[in-house]
Amino acid sequence: MLLLAAIVAALIGILELLHVSAAMLIGALGGALVFSLLLRQDLRFPEPLYLLGQALLGASIGASIDLDTLRSIGGDWPIVLLVSLATIIGSVLLGLMLSARGTITPETAIFSSVPGGASGLTVMSRDLGADDRVVTVLQYLRVVIIVASLPFIVNLVFHPSGAGTSARTPSTEHLVPALAFTAVSVAVGLLLGRFARLPAGGVFGPMIVAAVTHGWFGTVGVPQVLQQAAFVLIGLSVGLRFTRAALATIRSLLPLALLNIVIVMTMCAAMGAWLAQMTGLNSLDGYLATTPGGFSAVLAIATTTGGDLTFVTAAQLVRLLIILAGAPVFVWFLRRR
Repeated sequence: MLLLAAIVAALIGILELLHVSAAMLIGALGGALVFSLLLRQDLRFPEPLYLLGQALLGASIGASIDLDTLRSIGGDWPIVLLVSLATIIGSVLLGLMLSARGTITPETAIFSSVPGGASGLTVMSRDLGADDRVVTVLQYLRVVIIVASLPFIVNLVFHPSGAGTSARTPSTEHLVPALAFTAVSVAVGLLLGRFARLPAGGVFGPMIVAAVTHGWFGTVGVPQVLQQAAFVLIGLSVGLRFTRAALATIRSLLPLALLNIVIVMTMCAAMGAWLAQMTGLNSLDGYLATTPGGFSAVLAIATTTGGDLTFVTAAQLVRLLIILAGAPVFVWFLRRR
């Protein structure tokens, strides 16, 4: 554990010196990958800590949601819906490439390839006839690649100013109400996400509660140190999922799977550019709104680059809901053929 902490701290320090966006997130992810894959250490990340990281991020985003902006999305919903459907259909067709060799079933290939909803799809996959081991590894392989590359792509391609919408950060004199706001958002939000069975409830439950209640506590948000802690927890959770044993389960599929991931990322980037053009958003918001997977990481990047959190969250949520609702129907269709 101390070795992992040392590696993560060193990477975060280097990335901070290089002024890389979301240095805490990418440093934690990179340190976890070094720990798991290069040093061959096996450490299971506690699920409650991952939920806590998601909840803190959700509360931070909820405090930043502008209801006027949310209303302004109304006219763009058809375009957001069209982009989501096109992305899902394209990724399903690409996923069928993975089953062409006959080593995995079409159900497994599709669940492994559809972007977004990684945790929900891996839970559903076994009950719907897919190989959940392959689905888990391929889904989180894509998440790792996206989370690792996203800060660098954002900095090199979009050159964000970081001056747009961002999470509220309380001043010292507002620390007590900020902590109270955070505690209420996290505790009540996690309960809401669980009992209402929200998709990605660890993020959306606290986000909804924070959006509704943040005015009750004054102009406060999640303290900066807790936001950074959330990034670290999310990065560690994703990185520690990858052991050599996990990668061994997909060794024969790896080249095709990597090609699939690159094509899906390229397709989503093209969709994002079109979405930005049609809605009048800047290109960074369009890209973040369509990025395929790593939902928590995408929102974390948006909070550090001045992205339009409301639009990015809404667009990602639309695709997530379509995927989780449509997966059982699509598998039923495949079995009927």
